[in-house]
Amino acid sequence: MSGAVLQSSLRPRAIICILIAAALVAATALAPSTPGLSYEGRMVLGILGAGILLWVTESLPLPATALLVLVMMPLMGACSFEEAYANAIGSTVFFLMGTFAFTVALDATSIPTRIAARVLKWSGTNTNKMLLGFMCATAFLSFFMSDVAACGVFISVGKRLLELNEAEKLKSPMGKALMIAIPWASYAGGCAVMTGNGCNVVTVGLFSSLFGVNMNFIEWSMLGFPFCLIMLAVSWFVITRRFKPEPISQASIDATASEVSNMGRLTRPEILTMVIIALAMVFWILSSWFSFLNTAMIAVFAVVLLSVPGCSTLEFKTLVSRMNWGVLIMIMCILSVSHFVVTTGAGDWMVTTVMGALPESWKTPFAVLVVLSTIGAVVHNVVPVGPAVAGILAYPFGVIAGDFGISMYCMLMVVAWQASLAYILPLDCVPILTYSTGYYRMSDMARIGWIPTVVLIALTATLLPALCAVFGFA
Repeated sequence: MSGAVLQSSLRPRAIICILIAAALVAATALAPSTPGLSYEGRMVLGILGAGILLWVTESLPLPATALLVLVMMPLMGACSFEEAYANAIGSTVFFLMGTFAFTVALDATSIPTRIAARVLKWSGTNTNKMLLGFMCATAFLSFFMSDVAACGVFISVGKRLLELNEAEKLKSPMGKALMIAIPWASYAGGCAVMTGNGCNVVTVGLFSSLFGVNMNFIEWSMLGFPFCLIMLAVSWFVITRRFKPEPISQASIDATASEVSNMGRLTRPEILTMVIIALAMVFWILSSWFSFLNTAMIAVFAVVLLSVPGCSTLEFKTLVSRMNWGVLIMIMCILSVSHFVVTTGAGDWMVTTVMGALPESWKTPFAVLVVLSTIGAVVHNVVPVGPAVAGILAYPFGVIAGDFGISMYCMLMVVAWQASLAYILPLDCVPILTYSTGYYRMSDMARIGWIPTVVLIALTATLLPALCAVFGFA
């Protein structure tokens, strides 16, 4: 066994990537001063770039890379150790704990099997049809709650379907397709309405305070629904064509139907589990209008209620044993590095540098929207924390919109969507939930994620300003 471990740890490809990452950090530290960018900001970007290289190539275990990024920042003088650790914990961590708890609690009920049976009854052995049904249901649920929560609800059902079909992790095309389709569908649903993603509300608030732009719920939906439908269709098409998922076996369909027919009615703990999760979702929706309803607080209260003996199917020991601590460690470390991308001015520097490098002939509303949307997509995959991305982009993008005569409503949507959607790397809070199930590699998502990213950029530079003009949104 020790020989196998040694052989695995000394893969030439992994060693090369680790050396390149180390060289990148060293080159960043030794580089001459950069105009407009502090040493701390430069180091944060260099360390983050090295971390992304190691994450994408999976040269080290992903949580180990995250921890390495965390300690490298103070070691290289980007911040103090105390600051690095203090910013590694936040409400996002507790919110995700609640989402994980919901998944574990639902897994212990018959609800995922019942939903899976209904989906299979509709789709039959046609996997593409099953994926479409799943994605539409996930997107619809994301209209009314956080896309993270909508994604978390359908993970349990998706896992049950894959288990019934004996889909092997990292090898099954169906496993890869379904676990990438769920977060992408919740992204699409989050585009449609203002409450579909917390970043939507944050961005509306930022544009209101910074530029006096007050977009209401209906105005958002008028622009958002067409994008929802298009991105849902594009995501489904890309996923099914790239992975070509294997057919659903008739045996798994029959086994699911037989299993459900023998279940009888829902038990009292199952009903209470659904009630607690439903109440949490209601309060999450209300938190969009009532600031005192903190989403993390709601998640924590829900976990406490789910842990009360007799009130649900969840035992706290089960939650602790099944919690994906590796993913939570990654999120904590990403939160810390994202904080310093913002506070060191590195995010603003990236935006202003790219805009300053544009040739004069490119400084048209169309080209500016393409460039800004591209910057937003890159920044969100580098800083996979939506509110931080919104904070980085809102002011410079709003100023640029005014300079080039671009509708503020249009620019508000660009900032909100780029702060909400990250199709390339599963580091954002939404896809990282399905990534933690182990059915796909980070590179699987990266290989196809550029397609919906490009489509979204093209639509925000063409369809979005056209809709704003049609509806008279200045």
